[in-house]
Amino acid sequence: MKYIDVKEASAKWGISDRRIRILCSEGRIDGAIKLGWSWTIPADTPKPRDGRVLRRYKALDIRPGTVDVDALRQLVEKTPIDDTLLESSGFRSIIRESLETLLSSDGIIIDDKDVRAILSGRVVPYVPLESHLILINARAILFSLARNKEKWCEKDGREIYTRLMQGIDDLYSGVYRKGVAVYPSRTGENAPIGVQMETMYMQYENSWRNFQGITSAVLLYASILRIQPYSEYPSVYAFLMLSGELMRLGILPPLFDKGSEDEAKAAFSLAIKRGNYEDFTHFIERKIHDSYKVVQNV
Repeated sequence: MKYIDVKEASAKWGISDRRIRILCSEGRIDGAIKLGWSWTIPADTPKPRDGRVLRRYKALDIRPGTVDVDALRQLVEKTPIDDTLLESSGFRSIIRESLETLLSSDGIIIDDKDVRAILSGRVVPYVPLESHLILINARAILFSLARNKEKWCEKDGREIYTRLMQGIDDLYSGVYRKGVAVYPSRTGENAPIGVQMETMYMQYENSWRNFQGITSAVLLYASILRIQPYSEYPSVYAFLMLSGELMRLGILPPLFDKGSEDEAKAAFSLAIKRGNYEDFTHFIERKIHDSYKVVQNV
């Protein structure tokens, strides 16, 4: 494969060198590789889409809902996200129960005792190897995200899914699936997956930054669930992205237990159909409070 440097790409696409470097760092130029201080780009990579074009697919006005900021601040101050928390049985139980519930949403049913065994390092012969890997990979990602303080970019999102699928699909795991979003936007338009994901990150970097932490995390989470950029394990992947955004802000991931699945589906449906995220935001807020109860009572 032939590669070009940033200057050649700049001349080819009519974009400044600086802008191309930013797009590369955000993962918005397919196949771009950083070598030392410079970027190299596959010669056949298409020109990245213009933000002005992406705005065409921007979601309609939404009602994001409200959060009890003071109550949340008190919880965060009492339970900081640090190495002590990562080693606690409460935090591990939140991860275990949430992953078990989310795998069930993705069609993978594993008994609780088997999930416990796998996450303790044992092999369960009658559980497929892929299920072992998903559980172990997802937990490892959550532990690493607890130390991350940077905002997401598209490159990060791809890397998270690649890590989730490590040992399962090491060739194509970072490639968006073909087709369109599982749930079309309220405008009726259903652009290709790549366009919708670029639009989502553009909103995340710009218009969502004015929202309170949980609210922006909920919008990110709902968008990923709506689009489902990858075919396998959409619920687990969306949870990892939600948890990473929350922990970046010092907030625990929500506890997703099996008894809350129907409520979550109803709130999500209202959000994507009508743009009313109040119930969905309140649901996530309550599940975050549940996580703090578990950690603080252990």
